[in-house]
Amino acid sequence: MEYFEYGNKDLDVEEFLKQSHDRQELRLEEELNRIEQQLEEREAIFEQHREDLESKLDWYLERLEKAYKLTGNVDELKQKVTEFYNLLREERVQHWRDKQELEKERRELLRELNELEETDLTQLL
Repeated sequence: MEYFEYGNKDLDVEEFLKQSHDRQELRLEEELNRIEQQLEEREAIFEQHREDLESKLDWYLERLEKAYKLTGNVDELKQKVTEFYNLLREERVQHWRDKQELEKERRELLRELNELEETDLTQLL
């Protein structure tokens, strides 16, 4: 009778390990989905910021050209144009860093998920 009860405990342990494995896999997949969503959201935010900055830059460039033709005094406008070029560059750099950090998290999660999928539950017993 003891041997039979021990066997049932093995089945419970196997089931427990399988459920734990499944929960961990689900958690990693959810985390991957979250990162994918963040990447998409950040790409959209970056595109909006870039478009806004480029629009303002174009406006200042037009004003600069008109001011130069009319007065020749364009120092203030040149400064604004330079500021917008710098803002665009900073936005691109920040976007790149943000994306790299998320890509790093995604690679780590994929590696964990891959290791989890390769884990043979029978070896754990």
